[in-house]
Amino acid sequence: MEQIEGAVEEIRFRNDENGYTVLELDCGGEPVIAAGNMPSIAEGDSVVLDGEFVLHPKFGRQFRVDGASVVQPKTEYGMIRFLSSGLINGCGEKTAARIVEKFGLDTIDVMEKTPKKLASVKGISPEKAMKIAEQVVALKSQREAVMFLAGYGITVNFGMKLFAIYGAATVDTVKRNPYVLVEDVDGVGFATADKIAQKLGLDPHSSVRMRAGLVHTLRSACEREGNTYLPRGKLLEDTAKLLGADGGDRDTIESALEGLRTERKVVCPIDGAVMLESYYRTENSVAAQLVKRIDGAGELAADVSASIDRFEASHGIELHPRQREAVEKAVRNGVSVITGGPGTGKTTIINCILFVLDALSQSALLLAPTGRAAKRITEGCGRDAFTVHRALLSLEYGDKFKESAVIVDEFSMVDIFLFRMLLGALNDTEKLIIVGDADQLPSVGAGNVLRDLISSGLVPVTRLEYIYRQSGESRIALNAHAINEGRMPDLKSRDGDFFFFPMPSAEKTADMTVELATGRITKFCGIEPARIQVVAALKNGVAGVHNLNARLQRALNGGAAARIELGGMVFAVGDRVMHTVNNYELDYTRGDDRGKGVFNGDIGTVAYISATGDIEVLYEDGRRVLYVGETRRQLILSYAVTVHKSQGCEFDAIVMPVVGGSPSIMTRNLLYTAITRAKKLAVLVGDVYNIRRMVENNYVQERFSALPEFIENNVKGMRMLFGDAAGKVEV
Repeated sequence: MEQIEGAVEEIRFRNDENGYTVLELDCGGEPVIAAGNMPSIAEGDSVVLDGEFVLHPKFGRQFRVDGASVVQPKTEYGMIRFLSSGLINGCGEKTAARIVEKFGLDTIDVMEKTPKKLASVKGISPEKAMKIAEQVVALKSQREAVMFLAGYGITVNFGMKLFAIYGAATVDTVKRNPYVLVEDVDGVGFATADKIAQKLGLDPHSSVRMRAGLVHTLRSACEREGNTYLPRGKLLEDTAKLLGADGGDRDTIESALEGLRTERKVVCPIDGAVMLESYYRTENSVAAQLVKRIDGAGELAADVSASIDRFEASHGIELHPRQREAVEKAVRNGVSVITGGPGTGKTTIINCILFVLDALSQSALLLAPTGRAAKRITEGCGRDAFTVHRALLSLEYGDKFKESAVIVDEFSMVDIFLFRMLLGALNDTEKLIIVGDADQLPSVGAGNVLRDLISSGLVPVTRLEYIYRQSGESRIALNAHAINEGRMPDLKSRDGDFFFFPMPSAEKTADMTVELATGRITKFCGIEPARIQVVAALKNGVAGVHNLNARLQRALNGGAAARIELGGMVFAVGDRVMHTVNNYELDYTRGDDRGKGVFNGDIGTVAYISATGDIEVLYEDGRRVLYVGETRRQLILSYAVTVHKSQGCEFDAIVMPVVGGSPSIMTRNLLYTAITRAKKLAVLVGDVYNIRRMVENNYVQERFSALPEFIENNVKGMRMLFGDAAGKVEV
């Protein structure tokens, strides 16, 4: 092991995710090229590097770094370079030179111990002196923290996030109890905290480890599986498995659980259920708001039936009795649900509701969870529709919607947290009309809201079952309903809007999927590749999303010059991408308009990649968003997406590879959801045996949701306060 010391002249390369850096070091002679994990080291820094000289086959002699530390500059020139490096606001080269001329190599000590002395330097006020000193001290603490955390596999960007939370106490906090990260910081898993704890030699039987295991198990079950709680027995069992032989003692885990209950980190509001406090507050609030809204709903005196008659006459149609029922319930009740599959007339019903509301001089706000779904409503109803997120963000704090009714389509995608925000934005008299397909996959986020509302018995529900689009017009609708009912779709048809290409293997399935999406459909059906979406059940494997994205990218955008590799994924200008989380703080521009908010499922195109790796995305609604640093990880390629990610979207054409997979994934419900994403053309590719397996597999993963119980409890509470008349709704 060798050691070298010098000043950093130039950063030639840096991976912001793992801190891998290539730099040029001035050691007093010939410049030295050093490469290795050196997070937060900047140009102008004085550093000590541990490692050895090696001969790189391509880049020649360089120093391979095994350890790095930043030290106080050894020369006045180095001190000036450090202060004027750009890391410290308000300290340019001239200011740095005057400071160093006054204090020499004692500059850093002065800033740490007696920062007010800086004000004795010409041009530096007492306020500026404190700001410069505070930045220098914070930078030193930040670097120490980031480099300490990097030794335990925590990325630079995430280390910066931790420092933003704990500040100068970051290292001490992690050393004292690394498991606190699991409770305090989203994104830190138990495995990371446990790895740090093991390296620090902490007791594997400690109560803090048990607590962290419980919180991680519960949070993962909610965030990854869509639950809002776990049964106590399952929580204890799953936590014991996570902790393993070194900590899986049930009595100790139960004791840790009681400690979390005492501190209100978890709540047990119903028999046998354990909830994170935030999930408890959210679901209970939703239940209370629903009961209050339904109980307070007044009757509408107007003759709704006559308005429906006029709608039929003006549009030259005759509504099915069930459709008329849906309109009546929607207009007359504070909350109502309309559910049905493709081709059952949901858009017609929405148009009729709007017609009736217009006749009553009442206004309506049209919403959907995604931009594509909102666009579809706009096209189908001739009125502007907005995403739920955009509508909520348009309100000033404390304001409510001003319309008479809010209609939300594709409601199966709405999770419990979004629903709470939506309910909170409704005025006291506003009707909430919920439209969706309860047979589709549930929301990606936590909860099972649509199904819970339907099963609650509290909300008026209309189920649409009759298909209005006949077989000659849409085989997509007919086959979707057949699948939903457990019958095989028609795979033999060679005309219409639904096709099946049998393939003998996963490899051939992937080949045909790419062929169809990159040229064949365009040639024979005239649908451009940009309007064709590959939806797959699996992420991995030859016919999974990751492999298909790479192949489709090469076929459709392989010649792009501007490219960047990020997290094992290559992005290029012209690539189709999807945003994967709700980010309410991300800035966008749209012409002269500026705003915040980009949301899970938004689809766009990479418009620009800067020399520093920043990515600009142009979204379908005209928003331009610049992704810098950690936010870039919120993007994925979207030439192919999972069926879950396609929810709420509608595409001119979908191509779905159907190959073997886990029975918990390859379900009837998933196949049905995929097919219903297609507007003009649906194509299945694969083995008929696997399609049959999916149709016959009616497995639906149970979601633990407390909303029905909370609704029941709130109804009982209302009746206790106001008598039996309260909480009664005609369903």
